[in-house]
Amino acid sequence: MMHNRFCRRAAAAGCVFLLAAAIPMEALADGPGEAPTAEYLAYMAQLQDENLEYEEIPDLIKNFYGPMKSAYDMMANSEEQQGQIAVESRVMARDLLDQAEALEDAIDDIPAADLADTMITIATDRATAKQMRSTAASLDRSLERTSTQEKALDRQLNSLVYNVQSLMNQYEQLVSQRTVAAKSLEVAETAKQIQQTMEAQGMAVSGDVLSAAAQLASAKSTLSNLDGVLGQLHKNLCYFTGYGNDGNPVIGPVPSADVAAIAAIDVNADKEKAVGNNYELISMRTSTGGGMTDLQVRTTKTTTQTKNKLRNVEYSEDTLRSNIQTLYDTILEQKAAYDSAATALQSAQITWDAAQIQRQNGSLSQIGYLQQELAYLQAQSAFDCADLALQQAMQNYDWAVKGVTVSTE
Repeated sequence: MMHNRFCRRAAAAGCVFLLAAAIPMEALADGPGEAPTAEYLAYMAQLQDENLEYEEIPDLIKNFYGPMKSAYDMMANSEEQQGQIAVESRVMARDLLDQAEALEDAIDDIPAADLADTMITIATDRATAKQMRSTAASLDRSLERTSTQEKALDRQLNSLVYNVQSLMNQYEQLVSQRTVAAKSLEVAETAKQIQQTMEAQGMAVSGDVLSAAAQLASAKSTLSNLDGVLGQLHKNLCYFTGYGNDGNPVIGPVPSADVAAIAAIDVNADKEKAVGNNYELISMRTSTGGGMTDLQVRTTKTTTQTKNKLRNVEYSEDTLRSNIQTLYDTILEQKAAYDSAATALQSAQITWDAAQIQRQNGSLSQIGYLQQELAYLQAQSAFDCADLALQQAMQNYDWAVKGVTVSTE
């Protein structure tokens, strides 16, 4: 009977060890988890509707961009299973110790024939409990490493979010420019028709007609090129947000620049935040050679590696501080361009309002009216693009402070 009880406990302990060893493979499967709430399901349905919103980009990438979703799912499953096995190991260890203590308390009542087996069982229980606790401790350390890996995965996500948000900003700027290009095409078509009519009446020379035709061809080419770039950007946005190459969501607006927030920026404090947060610097500080190649690490002394690491880290920190200053200066430059574009738009609005009155009372020709409308649309597009450029400059700065590597070129 003692032998059977020992066998059952040993088999149970073996199952825990097998589970622990199987974690990397089992992490590929979905765990049971908790049932999603109605709010969660509603939000996920909203993410998958036919409107791609700027604010949804982080969650879209995390949940629907294949590589990121797989990485997060594997991480979550592995963490859940390791945590469960650690708990089970500790529970089993406690049970085994309780049994060993109970046997020790009853040692005087055990028949002499069973005494040897009992002592073996007690020793085995305690040894197995020790192994169980060691397994739990090892899993705890693994969970700590998993936490570090999850932070690294979050950093990858942030870098991707930054780039996709930039793509959407570019997309909206081109949409604004396309409105101008479409109106330019309308003006060019009207101008050509007028020149052809005047030529037929003997009031225009062939050179004027040819010039109008060339302007029309140029306008068509500009619009076609814009449509091509917009189509590619649309595909890229769909790809990274899980809609796929065949997706056709409506691309939502990019938020306007928060102009009031510029005055609150403390660039000197943000430089130090960026130095502490930068992903590449964090990696450099924790690596053996601090940015040295594998060959350099293998062929240099430890003291030399330490000196090189400190030198490389210090240089990179100074470079990052300089980049933050450059990104801040870019915000100020874009703010000046934004103010200039706003003033120009106000002036264009006055002229456009007057043109509409003139058109109504017959004092402005059709072509003149279209040209005035084009001038207004150009001013509107210039302001929209200035707003988007300022918004992007502020996003570049914010992401750089948070740790993402942002180019200053």
